[in-house]
Amino acid sequence: MAVFVSDFLPDSDPLSKLQIVNEGLDQSNAETEGSPYQLIEIADICAILKRRKSFSHKGTYGHALIIAGDVKTMGAALLSASGCIYGGAGLTTVSIPENGLTALNTLLPEAMYLDRAHLVKIKSLKKYDAIAIGPGLGKLFEAVCIVEELVVLKTPVVADADALNILSKREDLLLHLAKNSILTPHLKEFDCLFGKHKSWWERLQTARVMAKKLSLVIVLKNQYSFIIDQQGDVCINPTGNPAMSQGGMGDVLTGLIAAYVAQGYSPKAAAILGCYFHGKAGDELAVSHYNITASQLAARLPITVKSFLNNKTH
Repeated sequence: MAVFVSDFLPDSDPLSKLQIVNEGLDQSNAETEGSPYQLIEIADICAILKRRKSFSHKGTYGHALIIAGDVKTMGAALLSASGCIYGGAGLTTVSIPENGLTALNTLLPEAMYLDRAHLVKIKSLKKYDAIAIGPGLGKLFEAVCIVEELVVLKTPVVADADALNILSKREDLLLHLAKNSILTPHLKEFDCLFGKHKSWWERLQTARVMAKKLSLVIVLKNQYSFIIDQQGDVCINPTGNPAMSQGGMGDVLTGLIAAYVAQGYSPKAAAILGCYFHGKAGDELAVSHYNITASQLAARLPITVKSFLNNKTH
């Protein structure tokens, strides 16, 4: 059965194009048929996902830093941190305003805290295996300075939400992001970054060009998200559903992708695994839930991954 790009574009998009999608991520298919589009399948996830090994420890699974939250948007930071913790990062440190420390210690006692003042000390950031920035961060002077410091650091980041809004106003920062960074924009954030578009098809073409130009991965969020890699190839994620249409889902995804980067996955693999299991957890919850909260989804993640692995061994 043929699969088409248009199947994964919103029905309301009159300018969507009809193009065949290769099933699976086998690069030889893309080369043979000339299509840059691949549909992610279960076999692909099996090939990417690593099982946890005996005698491993927290250091085995990396240390992620989440830079997020402001006085009135602390929830976004907590949700992103929960995505990272439930996603399996060995250690998760969260940099939030100090007035959010009680909430962090209460809701996520597994997380550690980094004072915002330490973010300007570049050497102190080099110990982290993954850095995610943006959820609830705000766009005031302090937030802009943090983004500037990370660009100077030349360390790949997972950028979402307010980090993307800051980059959209500062082309000098966007063009100098470290290679292998991951951007996770929704429709409006994408258009702020790269200009207005008339259709999802146009956005997809722009994403392919910019991912190649900037040598990074773009996760263009949709019900079925597009993961565009540094070569401009597109992986289409088939999981996810309308029950997930509530605030905070993107924050959880940001933390989840950071967790996979911290565990040593490539940016592309981390984005694929993050999108797939984020959507699959939502699909499982939607069997018994009319709508799903971001907190519920985060807590479901390790159950979803374990169930996936168990099913593949039988």
